[in-house]
Amino acid sequence: MSDVSAGRSAAILLGLPDTARLRQRVTKRMLAAQFEEQSPADARLINKAVHSAWVSGMLRPSTIQVSAYEDDERAITDIPVLDISLADKVTGSKRNRVIELIHRSMARPVVLLVSMPDGTEILSLALTHVSRTDPTRSSSVIEEHLIVPTDQIAPGSLHLERLDRSNMWALYRDLARTAAADGHPASAALQADAAIGLRRQLTELEAEMVKLLREAGQAKNTQHRIDLRIQSKQTRAKIDRVRGLLYRPDHNDDRP
Repeated sequence: MSDVSAGRSAAILLGLPDTARLRQRVTKRMLAAQFEEQSPADARLINKAVHSAWVSGMLRPSTIQVSAYEDDERAITDIPVLDISLADKVTGSKRNRVIELIHRSMARPVVLLVSMPDGTEILSLALTHVSRTDPTRSSSVIEEHLIVPTDQIAPGSLHLERLDRSNMWALYRDLARTAAADGHPASAALQADAAIGLRRQLTELEAEMVKLLREAGQAKNTQHRIDLRIQSKQTRAKIDRVRGLLYRPDHNDDRP
């Protein structure tokens, strides 16, 4: 398996300036430490599933000239940018669980570029707030979570200079909003949580469409085949509606 340290990094995906770039290895023990006492099974999963991890960037007011942010639920003075490579045979629910645990293990938003065993890459972003039940205030609760393949994202669309630079939280939310729409958000009025929700709906509807078309092609009963095709037509209409809410009208979407 190739190491993420030798391939493309999240720092490149975000177009980070040199002042914000790093190349610092993170041990699996560091990633798992948050869970070792209260959730040892999760700690073991991280140790087993993560092949390697690197910090490829650190977003701070001093490195990207964007002001810090603080409210009752979060204090964002920095945002780590991590490159994670997963071990062989880590897919599906285990992959998603590991990614979620890494987001939860930090008391701030984090950008994750995850390299899969098959060579594909996904970007993971999570809207979080500091856990109210954690007396150390060192972990987070996930409000919304986004996972998108990087090969679907328009080149350069996630570069920091193109995003909302009002403050660190606005920057991260705009990053999530833009990534959810593959770099082509419908409008400036589309908020991050709404964009993530629409992307989730779209993914579910497209999976449903694939299933319906497969079942229709295999159906031997004529009426059942007709019913499935009617359902697929209805699902296609839902897909078109969600795409219209998520993507810019001039976005040429090639997906089926």
